Amino acid sequence: MTNHLNLTEKFISFNESILSVVDFNYTYSDSDKVIYEVIRVINSTPIFLELHLNRLYNSIKLMDFIAPERSFITKKIIDLLKANPITENNIRISLVYKSFSKPDLLIYFIPSTYPTDNQKTNGINIKTLKANRDNPNAKIENINLRVNANAIIKETGCYDVLLINKDGYITEGSRSNVMFIKNNYLISAPLKMILAGISRQVVVNAAKDIGIQVKEELITADEISSFDGAILTGTSPGILPIASIDNHIFRVELPLIISLTKQYYNAVARDISNFKAS
Repeated sequence: MTNHLNLTEKFISFNESILSVVDFNYTYSDSDKVIYEVIRVINSTPIFLELHLNRLYNSIKLMDFIAPERSFITKKIIDLLKANPITENNIRISLVYKSFSKPDLLIYFIPSTYPTDNQKTNGINIKTLKANRDNPNAKIENINLRVNANAIIKETGCYDVLLINKDGYITEGSRSNVMFIKNNYLISAPLKMILAGISRQVVVNAAKDIGIQVKEELITADEISSFDGAILTGTSPGILPIASIDNHIFRVELPLIISLTKQYYNAVARDISNFKAS
C-alpha cells in the first residue's frame, strides 16, 4: 500500500529544503519504517521541543537506525516556523527509512483539532480496544492500529480508545496516555508497557511538585470501576478529565484533576517563555 502525506499550511521542510506544499508529492510504502513525533505549536513556538527530541532519538536508538544530527532537526523546525508562522497547529517530524541508509526527514503541518471548552470542563468519553503495540517504547507508525482505532472513534463518537493488551491489561490510548486516580494517587501502566507521552511526563512532574504520589501498576479492564477518576494526556488534548470509559462513569471535578490541569498549563506557559528567551 502506498501512503501519502496529509499536508496543511503553505510549506514543508524536506531534508535540506523548505518547499511549497503545492509542488510537493511524497509517498512511502507500508514496508518502509517511519519514526515520528508530533509537536504542538503555539504562537510559532514548538511546545516541549527538547522533550520531544529526546523521545525521537530514543525511538531511533531502540530501532538501531541512523540518526540525523539533533541540531539539524532543530534548525529545520525553526526554519519552517519562520517561513510559515502559525498561531496554533501541530507539526509532525517524520523520519522515513526506505532502506537502512540515511532516512528522509520531513517536517510539516498536519490537520489538528483541540479539545472544546465543554470537553475540558465536562470530560470526554473513551472506549476500549483489544490491541498490542510492537515495541511500545518507540514511536513508530502503526497503520493497522490507527485504522481500527479510527473506526471505533467514528462509529461511537468517543474521543479516543484505550488499548487492552493480550494479557488483559490497560496500557494507553491509541494516540494518548491514560492515568487513573485513587486516594490521591496518580496511577498508570508501567513505563515498559507504553509509549511514555511528553504531556504525561509533564503531568507526572507536576504531580510530584505538588505532593501527589505517582505509581505504576498493572490495571485490568475489570478494575476500571474501582478508581475515583481518570485523565487522558497527549499533544493535542494536553490534559483532559475522562467522564466515561465504556459504561463506567467517572467524576470529573476532582480537586486533584483541577490542580494538575493548572500545573500543566503553567508548564506550557514557562516553556513558551523559555523558548522565546533562548
